[in-house]
Amino acid sequence: MWLAGHLRPGFMVKEPAVVAEGRWDSALGTLCLRACRVLRSGPTSLAVQEEDDCDIGMGFWFPADWTVRDRSIVAGALWNTSHGAAGAVSASSIDFDSNRGNFSDVEYRYTMVDEAKKRYYADVLRGHINKAKGPFPAANFTYHDFEFRFFMDNVTGGSELGEAHPVTIGSAMVYGDQLAADDSFSRHAAADMEDGLLAVSYDIHIRHLPPHVNLMRPNMTSAVAIEERLVTAEGVYDPNTGVLCMIGCQELSGSTTDCQILITVRFSSLDAKAKGHGRGVISSLRARTDPLFFARMDIVLFGMYAEKVSESISRMDMESVMLVISTTLPCVFTALQILHAKRSPEASAATSTTMLVVLALGYVAPLVIGSEALFVSRGTEYTPFQRKVPYKPRQAILRVPTLIAFVLQLRLLHLAWSARRSAADRSKAETAAAAERRALWVCLPLYLLGGALTVALHVSNSRRAAREESLAVRVGPEPATMWEDLASSAGLALDAFLLPQVAMNAFSSGGAARAISPWFYAGGTVVRGMPRVYNAIRARGYAPSMTPSNVYASPRDDRFGVAWDVAVPCGAALLAVLLFLQQRLGGAFLFGSRRSGGYEMVSTQLEH
Repeated sequence: MWLAGHLRPGFMVKEPAVVAEGRWDSALGTLCLRACRVLRSGPTSLAVQEEDDCDIGMGFWFPADWTVRDRSIVAGALWNTSHGAAGAVSASSIDFDSNRGNFSDVEYRYTMVDEAKKRYYADVLRGHINKAKGPFPAANFTYHDFEFRFFMDNVTGGSELGEAHPVTIGSAMVYGDQLAADDSFSRHAAADMEDGLLAVSYDIHIRHLPPHVNLMRPNMTSAVAIEERLVTAEGVYDPNTGVLCMIGCQELSGSTTDCQILITVRFSSLDAKAKGHGRGVISSLRARTDPLFFARMDIVLFGMYAEKVSESISRMDMESVMLVISTTLPCVFTALQILHAKRSPEASAATSTTMLVVLALGYVAPLVIGSEALFVSRGTEYTPFQRKVPYKPRQAILRVPTLIAFVLQLRLLHLAWSARRSAADRSKAETAAAAERRALWVCLPLYLLGGALTVALHVSNSRRAAREESLAVRVGPEPATMWEDLASSAGLALDAFLLPQVAMNAFSSGGAARAISPWFYAGGTVVRGMPRVYNAIRARGYAPSMTPSNVYASPRDDRFGVAWDVAVPCGAALLAVLLFLQQRLGGAFLFGSRRSGGYEMVSTQLEH
């Protein structure tokens, strides 16, 4: 079946069509119809043929039994009423998007479970018995844990994605309405285990994408032809090894059906630390010389178990609270610094304006990125846990306190600038300005070098990603934009926000001046260091999925990793300690003596 994106084409007037009417026979459970052919009577109009041509009889019903070969949602027959029931043509429907919700009255008959057991014991179990480590989904888990999505990692001439949905687990029909499926599943639970194996059946949808098209990041501006095929399968699942072994059937062109397909899937354990949901293989059981033989296809599963989803949601709630705290505390610390500056104008004049500008720009970055997201097409918001989805709560959480902190930072910058311009001692003001310029010459090249490296790495990664896009499906977060990469690198400048102040104090020839409130530099250092500590703790207890959903300590805000998590907090703490010593021992205490050019004021009053 060929689809335009996910949209199936509607009624085409060039196709043969009929107009039918009839009745529902409740005794037989059958819809009985009589139909008339429809012909084109003009370029843009249709007309029903003469009544004599209304000789098409139709009957449709809902099958009561399903098998791996026949899972028709609706079955029926068509015949010529003038010839009676002779020459009737059977009809069936397998609708990928069925609107029928409840299939609890349908009974499923397993016909290939014995063959799947033989394959599992003979071929599959030997290769997985030593790999089974950790707990796997058991028979009494939610049926959502048995659903999985996957992509092919060795496909040429395009890419393939797939979804596998359980139809039955044991004797429980879990296809269709979720409420009915949950009730059926909970009532049967693990009662259908036999020899430690659980019989299961699946519907597996596989979509083949043309080259240069990626369904995970679709271009919604143009229609895309996607080939979709359905594989029905049934087999056994071993909760001890987490291995699913099934025999599948695929309807080919015409009336040919290939039921010589072996599907093996190994789920990840519930406590797995690796990314992904597991791996699997789809292979043909036919000889290589058989026309229906196809090459082995390796699949990579992605998704999360229901338990992991619940844990992830709880973690995101906790991280949201931490994010609110971390964005509110800078407002408090900046307000305390403003009070400190008003009480001591001389200290305000000794504050580094470069440091204040860096902090102000740091608050502007998330506001700019949030505004950019407002103009992104809604078509990019196509699946949960992708880049844009976590940004929605983040934007709402960040915007107000970040805007307040930005305004307070501008006020603090205004106080420092005004105090320096209106200083009573012009020599001290000129000395502070000279030290500020020298500190700027130290810091500015570092900032520019960091920005240049970020741009170069972004361009290199973008080119490599563009080459990979045409070769395989990339499942994971969308690559960062230039703005996001720059904002992430700017996080390092914010981590070292005390560097301009420490450099300015070192170049200053004045004595000790408590320009910065301890609340401001100590509190700011703690706020910048906490994401690193949390990221190190999170890495030990949380297995990231292929599409991570970090709200706090996100790579979009800063650089994270083992080396960064150690180096950045240590560097920020070192700057805070240096500033503490400078404000008590003098800015140039590291040089062992005051710089030349400074004068010490002594009393000239004589004692009498």
